[in-house]
Amino acid sequence: MRDVSCKLLSTKIQEDSIGVQKEVQTEVEIPIIKVEEVYANEFYEANEQGFKPTLRLRISSLNYNNEEELIYMGVIYSIIRATEPYADETVLVCERKVKNV
Repeated sequence: MRDVSCKLLSTKIQEDSIGVQKEVQTEVEIPIIKVEEVYANEFYEANEQGFKPTLRLRISSLNYNNEEELIYMGVIYSIIRATEPYADETVLVCERKVKNV
């Protein structure tokens, strides 16, 4: 079963009334155009650099604002690489995020 949307996570630093800064995480739910398999050569090239890509999503370029993480099917992923094969689409190559890292 595949999900039809994912949540992009972005972190912003906000300052309260007494000047204390803290990180606030926001989630934006966006539709997914297509879920693709990670290509073999892409997997091996990323593995040489210490990454383990497990997910490849195709989304609209209008929805992506250089976020570093996303939630798909209840699992948090780090975005390794984003490419634009077409002017209106962005492909996100992601790896499953390890807790406390």
